[in-house]
This record gives sequence, structure tokens and C-alpha cells, in this order.
Amino acid sequence: ARGHRPRSLRSVYGRSLREERRALVGWSLGLAGYLLVMLVHYPTIHGNQSFEKLVRSYPEALRKIFGLADFTSGAGYLRTEVFSFMVPLLLAVFAILWGSDLVAGEEERGTLDLLLAAPVTRRRVLVQKWLALLTGVGLLVAALEVLIGLLGPLFQLHVGWVPLTAALLGSGLFAAVFGTLALALGAAAGSRSVARGAATALAVAMYLLSTLAQLVTWLGPVRGASLWYHALGTDPLGTGLHVVHLAVLVAAVGALGALGVVAFDRRDIAT
Repeated sequence: ARGHRPRSLRSVYGRSLREERRALVGWSLGLAGYLLVMLVHYPTIHGNQSFEKLVRSYPEALRKIFGLADFTSGAGYLRTEVFSFMVPLLLAVFAILWGSDLVAGEEERGTLDLLLAAPVTRRRVLVQKWLALLTGVGLLVAALEVLIGLLGPLFQLHVGWVPLTAALLGSGLFAAVFGTLALALGAAAGSRSVARGAATALAVAMYLLSTLAQLVTWLGPVRGASLWYHALGTDPLGTGLHVVHLAVLVAAVGALGALGVVAFDRRDIAT
């Protein structure tokens, strides 16, 4: 058994990636299609003074919510159309769906007990599945960075690699947090619906807290409690990397993963 253990461990990681490869390709193509549409429309907005005047006429609250500052520039356009809401939350949904299925999905399908019959501990099974989830999110984020970074200039959209990396890194870590939360909840409760519902609701709540804190005075002091703020609230496209804020997200991923490992190790598995 000792000689087979490394192979078993690798197979859990590889198996998790193989099972989700179609979803990963599908989500990559879908997000790439959305970004291509955004890029194709940018030349009509780039440097358009009339459009800039129109944006300035919008209420200040609306401009804050959707990040409409400097909308006709490359960074401003990406901030509004890509990173203000759509892409970060879609990445989070992808991670939540995958994370909730890694343990709870297998348990509901009745295949988890077969996996745990292999000569490997529960903790290592969960860690391997967790690493597969993080790898998938990382691959999706890397694909988006390559697409925007290489194709953007073809459509007059120029943004430096550092701010682009900062925005996508924040988005990816935000998704990793809630994907890991879904994995941990699924490992603790054995229910995909519970994991998905709770993780999605909390992700949306984080977005709303960070956004509304810019408009509601009494929410301002608690904006730092929002992981969305640490991911994108510091305007990474305009100000670059913020290591401390990214470290908060990394710590959250690690803490939730550790809780998931402990919960899974102690729970009776439904068969």
C-alpha cells in the first residue's frame, strides 16, 4: 500500500481536473466571447468626447457603483465593463459550482465512498481536490489575462500588464475564496445546494457591502470587512498591486480550506 499511495494521491488531483475539463473549456470560451464583444466595441468609445460628456452627466452615485470614472480610457473601460461586476462574479460562480461538487457532489452520486476506499487519508483527498479547484481557477484567470493583454491593443485598448494582473489576481482570489467556501460547506454538510446557496449569497453580500459603503456614510467604516473591497475595491487597474489586500484574500482561502479539511475528516459520510 505504501508504494501505491503517491499514485493514488496524484490520481485524485488529476481525476478532479479531468472531470471538470469540459466545464473549464466551456467557461473559458464563454468568458472569452464576452471579452471579445467588449473589445470589439471599445474603438467606438475610445477618446469619444460626446460619450465622456454623457457619462459625466450621470448621477455621482451611479458613477461610483459602476466605476465610470475615465470610462473612455482603456483602464476605465475595463473597470466598468469587465471588473465592476460581471467577470469577477462569473469567476466566483464557476468556482462555487465546481467547489460544491468536489465532495458534496460525489457524496450525492454515491461515488465518494469508493474514492475513500483507496489507501489515502480523507485529509489528503480533500487537499488534492482543493488544489485541483485552485488550479482550475488559475488556468481560467491566466487565459483571460492572455486574451486581454494580447488582443486588447488590436482594438486600441492599452492597459499595462501590472494593473491587468492586479485586477485579474484580485478577481481570481475572490473566486478562490468562495469556491473554497463551497468546498468546505459541501465537505461539512454533504449537500451541494447548501454549499452553493450559502457561498453565492455571501459573495453577493460582499459585493453589495463594498459598493454601498461608497454611498452610505455609516457603512464606510466596515467596508474593509468585504472581501470584494480587498479584491477590487482599491481600483487595481488604476493603482496596481496591493499586496496587503491580496494577502487578506490568500489568508481567507487558506483558513476556509483548513476548516474544510477538519470538517471532512470528522464527519460521517452518507453511503
